[in-house]
Amino acid sequence: MSVSDEAQPETVKVVLLGDQSVGKTSLRSQYLYRYFSSMYKATIGADFLMKRVRTPDDQIMDLQIWDTAGQERFNAVSRAFYRGADIGVIVYDITNAESFYHLTKWVDDFVANSSGSRPYLMIVGNKRDNESTRQISYRQAVEFATKQVEDGLIGDIDKDVVETTAKRHQDVVDLFSRCAELGAQKMKNDALSPMSFDDIDASNAVDIAGLPRKRGGCC
Repeated sequence: MSVSDEAQPETVKVVLLGDQSVGKTSLRSQYLYRYFSSMYKATIGADFLMKRVRTPDDQIMDLQIWDTAGQERFNAVSRAFYRGADIGVIVYDITNAESFYHLTKWVDDFVANSSGSRPYLMIVGNKRDNESTRQISYRQAVEFATKQVEDGLIGDIDKDVVETTAKRHQDVVDLFSRCAELGAQKMKNDALSPMSFDDIDASNAVDIAGLPRKRGGCC
């Protein structure tokens, strides 16, 4: 049976974040269409595309891959873009130090605005094919992830702090395959997490007889 034949797979929301021109749209296009262009035109308004994948442990899921589509130019990425995100892929350009120094802002925005259970993060240095103009080393990215990212957001430093190039399809496949693995792990974590009192809506509580519980007063 092919991946597309499977019924009702889980959906994993992946959001691509980072400064303009770091290669977010190129990464997604290479993954979905095996297409790369250095002449992308920025568009306005977030959008997402879907791809059904199979994880190494044979779990089927739909990756819902969101692109900011130019909103970052105006420092106006909406809260709706982040909401419900399972994986945040924070992208910087290894040839542009400023895009790396902005990682803290992107991580903070993602953590503050992604609702629901605890998400995962990946830190991705793009354009590694431009080694001659590199400004940021891989070691710097690892130090950022270990010292400035909250514990638990990055599952595995070796797998989740990576460098890639949108020009090479296998690099991008590896990136999004890891997103699928993290999505599967997050679902397992969510299933094992006990419900807290904060998760319970007491506004419609009923007594044993099934009647609405009185509020206030003594009788």
